[in-house]
Amino acid sequence: MKDDFETVDFVIKGEIIGIKDLGYPNIENTLTYKLKRDYIESSGYFVQVNVSEVFKGSPQDTVTITPRWTNCDLLFEKNSEYIIFGYRDKDGNYRTNMCTNTFKMNSEDMSRLKAIIGDDN
Repeated sequence: MKDDFETVDFVIKGEIIGIKDLGYPNIENTLTYKLKRDYIESSGYFVQVNVSEVFKGSPQDTVTITPRWTNCDLLFEKNSEYIIFGYRDKDGNYRTNMCTNTFKMNSEDMSRLKAIIGDDN
C-alpha cells in the first residue's frame, strides 16, 4: 500500500453517489449488461464520488471515476464508501484499476492507510 500511495496521483475517501454507465454508447449491447441488467441500479464502473476526505492530490468535492472499459476496471457499489487510489490521465480524467490499493471501506485497511500517512486519528 505504501508503494501505491507514493506512485498514484490521488488518494481519496468518498461515497459512490451516482453511476453513469447508461451514458456509455450501446451499453445495452455489452456482455455485462446482457448478463445482469440490474447491475446498473446497484453498481457500475462509471461512478460519481462524493469526496469526504483527501489523503493525496487535490480533487474536487465530487469526482467521476472514468473507466477504460477493460477487464482491469473496478466495479463500484452505489451508496458505499471507498478509499480510491488513482491517476489523472492526459485529459484530466480520474482513473483507477484493479492493480491499485482501492478498497471498500473497512477498519483494517483504513488503519493501514493511516499508518502510511502518519495519521494516528
